[in-house]
Amino acid sequence: MKAWSVIAAELYKQKKGVLWKLVFGGPALVSVLVFLNMYLRYDYLMQRYAGKTSWEAMLNEVFFLWAFFLPIGVTLLAAIVHFREYSENAWKHLLSLPVRRGHVYAAKWLVIVLATVLSVLALMAGLRLSGLVIGFPEPFPFGLYGQYALYLIFSSLGIASVQHWLSSRFRNTIIPVAVGVSGTVGAIFLAQSEWMRYIPYAAPLFAMPGPDGDVSVSIVSGLLFGTAALLAGMLEFGKRDIL
Repeated sequence: MKAWSVIAAELYKQKKGVLWKLVFGGPALVSVLVFLNMYLRYDYLMQRYAGKTSWEAMLNEVFFLWAFFLPIGVTLLAAIVHFREYSENAWKHLLSLPVRRGHVYAAKWLVIVLATVLSVLALMAGLRLSGLVIGFPEPFPFGLYGQYALYLIFSSLGIASVQHWLSSRFRNTIIPVAVGVSGTVGAIFLAQSEWMRYIPYAAPLFAMPGPDGDVSVSIVSGLLFGTAALLAGMLEFGKRDIL
């Protein structure tokens, strides 16, 4: 079985699942909350962010909320992608097919990353719609929001790889979800540390473009942990005895 066929099969499994509801429902909820915040407190927020445009003010308002939601969202996405195999005891059947274990592991990782990318893009679309409905006077800054989306995607790679391995390793879904939530909460308090800021769960906290962020942390953490955890997980998965 070719690699692309494995990816297509993984996507088909999620066709009628809750994964897509999370992918688009999460950004929609965040967009509504930001819309209400900007609509009801517009004058106050523009005074608070004096010198910034309406779009920049909105990005500052959504930043921390999404930095908290994104790691937890990726955690849940990884758990959902692996839930079916464990709930239906389907691992043995899946791995008995003429397909390499590495392809199966990589395909599930790609589904998680694809879902994360779509979620980030959905958020950007929701924020733009919110600004248009409120009636922001400035044109939409595609460059600024495009950079933010790109840095968020980079920052999510480490989280996706770690949570992918945890969700593939433990039959009990509560364990990887607990690790993801704990890591997210802990990252908020440890992000000021010179070294702890590079843990995967803290990366979205540094994804803000411009002087308010440190995007190098997001990029380095995402690429470093994303690549290392993916390769290590693939190696372990290839040698694992799955009952």
